[in-house]
Amino acid sequence: MNLTTLIKMNTKVKINRYNPENKTRRYASGGYYHSTKPVIDDVQIWEGTEEEIFKRFDKANNRLRYCNGSGYQFDDSKMNDKYLAWYDSLNETTKLNLYYGNGVVD
Repeated sequence: MNLTTLIKMNTKVKINRYNPENKTRRYASGGYYHSTKPVIDDVQIWEGTEEEIFKRFDKANNRLRYCNGSGYQFDDSKMNDKYLAWYDSLNETTKLNLYYGNGVVD
């Protein structure tokens, strides 16, 4: 099967949402620090064609681009590889439209 055939098939995908841990931790030496280590705080199942899921995934991650430690990740590394192949196959105009949405780029 080629990439186009795979994208048109309906599928279910497990998505992990990461957010910072936001806990106060103690060093062995006795000092304290605020941990912002990313941890899974939500698991979602998304349905649709792979292309629909990839667009939704890209949009969801772009909304969180300024939130350190927050983001979405595919549970399956094979699906992540398919996403990267799909994204690499897009032309630059499409990538800009996905990133900026309806925004104006100067």
